[in-house]
Amino acid sequence: MSSSRQLAAIMFTDIVGYTAMMQQNEKAALEKINRFRQVLEGSVAEHYGKIIQFYGDGCLLLFNSAVEAAHHAKFLQEEFRKEPTVPVRIGIHLGDVLLKEGNVFGDGVNVASRIQSLGQPNSVLFSAEVQDKIKNNPDLQTVSLGIFEFKNVSNPIEIFALTNEGLIVPQRKTLEGKLKKKNVRKRNVIAALSFILLVAAGSLVYKNFIAENKKAYAPQKSIAVLPFVDMSAGKDQEYFSDGLSEELINLLAKIPELKVIGRTSSFSFKSKNDDLRSIAQKLGVAHILEGSVRKDGNMIRVTSQLIRADDGSHLWSEKYDRDLEGIFKLQDEIAGAVVKQLKLKLLIAPSGAVSSADVKVHNLILQGNYFAEKRDKENLARALDFYLQALSIDSSNARSWAAIAECYSLQSDWGWIDRNQGFKLAQTAAAKSIELDDNLAKGHLESGRIKKHDYDWKGAEDEYEKALNLEPGNADILRNMGILYWSTGRFDEAIRITKQSVNLDPIKAITHLNLGQILKHANYFEDAIESYKKVLELNPQFPRTHLFLGEAYLMLGKPEMALTEIQQETDKVSKDFGMALVYHALSRRKEADEMLKEFFEKYQNDWSYLLAKLHAFRKEKDKAFEWLDNAYIRKDSWLTYLKGDPLLKNLESDLRYTAFLKKMNLPVD
Repeated sequence: MSSSRQLAAIMFTDIVGYTAMMQQNEKAALEKINRFRQVLEGSVAEHYGKIIQFYGDGCLLLFNSAVEAAHHAKFLQEEFRKEPTVPVRIGIHLGDVLLKEGNVFGDGVNVASRIQSLGQPNSVLFSAEVQDKIKNNPDLQTVSLGIFEFKNVSNPIEIFALTNEGLIVPQRKTLEGKLKKKNVRKRNVIAALSFILLVAAGSLVYKNFIAENKKAYAPQKSIAVLPFVDMSAGKDQEYFSDGLSEELINLLAKIPELKVIGRTSSFSFKSKNDDLRSIAQKLGVAHILEGSVRKDGNMIRVTSQLIRADDGSHLWSEKYDRDLEGIFKLQDEIAGAVVKQLKLKLLIAPSGAVSSADVKVHNLILQGNYFAEKRDKENLARALDFYLQALSIDSSNARSWAAIAECYSLQSDWGWIDRNQGFKLAQTAAAKSIELDDNLAKGHLESGRIKKHDYDWKGAEDEYEKALNLEPGNADILRNMGILYWSTGRFDEAIRITKQSVNLDPIKAITHLNLGQILKHANYFEDAIESYKKVLELNPQFPRTHLFLGEAYLMLGKPEMALTEIQQETDKVSKDFGMALVYHALSRRKEADEMLKEFFEKYQNDWSYLLAKLHAFRKEKDKAFEWLDNAYIRKDSWLTYLKGDPLLKNLESDLRYTAFLKKMNLPVD
């Protein structure tokens, strides 16, 4: 009689209300339980788990890893939300178990069962032991529901829930399960005392309640760096104070254990007087770093403070008076102090001595960054000018070369300079940046973008992976990796990694737009619509969002709703394109033909891919392939989003489509 003990992640799953289902519709209930078992049996091995026993409408599983158990639970609930839906609740605990003749015994099994009993359909609940193992995994978002006392469990247990998109997070007051019964008389006395205390100290109780709830939503190893305030007499050093903040974000983003909110989301609170606790809650962080910069000639004074968001207390603050030559070392000192307070390990190479030329170059790069962030034609040209000035002082500065590569790449992407020439310049600059400093993530990021443009998908992925290894917490690198997976049709991976980017930069509209596009290409049209609506919530004027919303409604067979959206589009090219689409969908032939003709006359030299999509949607295949070939010759940047484009569905059964995929080095399904 063999037996063994091991530490395991124990998962209980259960179909909610199954008995009632059987009474109401036995056939439908049996279909649900068959689907329940098929999904479990077909997926558990992929997460290194094992089914121990099916029992009626439930199942007991074991996993060697709490992370794998949580990922499997998330996957299960995603599957059970699809038709035909199955209302499943899941509970997980990490504990010691005894394996004996195929059966499992131990207190951990009892605890996992109790946790599952609290659940509701489409929820995943788990113990603090599990939370401790998964808290640094960016794919798994969690919140504490509080401490519970269960029947036949000696110690109270803190219960957490997964909060990933689509999952139900139960309110504590709605939770019912195998809990210890309270003494009614004792409970009434406590309630009366609580009421008296509440009346006597209402404001204090409210304050603590809010702080405690906000504390639950953010991992402790998380931080947002707010833009440092320009306190210079002339108020003309904003580029410098912004640059210092961005440098600190980049330094902290190199730490795998630390969740660092990206620049766009942190800078969205610039010049606002929002309460720090409110900011932290919106960004999902436990700590805020803020400060100010006063620059006078060659001297700077920097103040910085690290604040615990839940109660506003200062964990650390410091004031620095330096000359500009000390700016690099100062950034390292501030980052190091933050890390020390958060009890993390950080390896930041000391800057060492710097020359006056280094300081001038740094200053020019910061000014370039200030304008580059605005992302319009005029400001991108101004940014490039600053970067080129920096290069004229020091041609061996890798950061200057990487920034120049980004400018040329964006200008080429958006058709502001000759595409072929621009990408050649970008490629040269990125290669030079890597040659000078192979440990600069931005150089590899820009190299990856250029390789993607050349349809070298494997080369692009290699470069992005190098960049991610150097800065694992960089939201922009994750966003670009998501775009690469989208381009190559790896939609599940694209969705996963883009959601990581959203988690690190939750107020960056373009990332939500990317997520919407990926979901649309993966045929999750309803989910795509929610992402587009989030973009408009963040920025009602964000270009192309109404067009993409309209496209999603077209795919759902709702052309009237598509028309309403497209009529609100702010980007002229996108609106003209969208109106040509929607008139065709509404069978308004004359208007559709007129809009197509007008679009052709206006944009034939710039938007070949969009013309291909219009003809494909109209089932004019020969014309569609003609414009796809034209887009290929012109290096149309939109062509990289060919794979899975729902407006090209009419072409996918044509052998010419398969040949075109091969020409672009894309996988053929």
